[in-house]
Amino acid sequence: MRSIIISDVHGCAASLLTLLEALALDPASDRLIFLGDLFDRGPDSWKVFQHVKKLAELFEERFVLLRGNHEDYLLQERLPLTMRMVWERVGRGTTVRSFKQHGEKMEDSAPWLREHTVTSFTGDGFQCVHAGLKIAPLELNDFYTMVHDHNVVLENRYNGPLTIVGHIALAQPAWFAGDGKTVQKLPAVSMDAGKDPMAGEGFSDGGRKPSAEAGAFDEEKNCSAGAEAGDWLPLPEQGVICIDTGCGKGGRLTGMIIENGCFRLMWTAE
Repeated sequence: MRSIIISDVHGCAASLLTLLEALALDPASDRLIFLGDLFDRGPDSWKVFQHVKKLAELFEERFVLLRGNHEDYLLQERLPLTMRMVWERVGRGTTVRSFKQHGEKMEDSAPWLREHTVTSFTGDGFQCVHAGLKIAPLELNDFYTMVHDHNVVLENRYNGPLTIVGHIALAQPAWFAGDGKTVQKLPAVSMDAGKDPMAGEGFSDGGRKPSAEAGAFDEEKNCSAGAEAGDWLPLPEQGVICIDTGCGKGGRLTGMIIENGCFRLMWTAE
């Protein structure tokens, strides 16, 4: 079974459809995992919601939707004022307008999201949360860390079982080894005709730049499907891979394919 993981969509319906086509999903055998933050920032949250609901029907028990901080803003019964102010600043209004254009209210999506979102997912050789982890095992982390924390991944201190996250918009997918220093950029197959699939420098947050220190992956395991950059790599055993590449901020939407202990990344055009 392939596990297909899609990073924060943030209302980018066109990018989502492009990525889904490139990933060539098979509802009969693939598992589909969304890392959360379907709404806000981008212009088409209503369309994203419609597509995701259809995918949930197609994939049934092989569909996973993590609760991101943007879903949690919507689903909290009494959202604290500070969070409400943050939500307004990071795109709530775009979602309200998107649903209104189709004669609906953003709040109409809440019952479905409440029923279908989970805080974490554990697969074969990896686990997923939206924001990050501080310690292992996963169950010892609090809800805020897994759904809202904006610092835990960049601190690069988590060296437990490999965890795939979104939440922190990077210019390029990256692996955080958990030793406080080693961060490795990861190649992604680009849908930009003629562009370098290793394009993209550093982080969008604070100008931090990833290093390419040390051998991050098991060189003895042959995952290569060809000679081009962006082909299959062995899945690390520990640390964090962040695949949020800022779709809602004018960046790309990234998808990750995991199969037989190997992975490959694909992202949409800039």
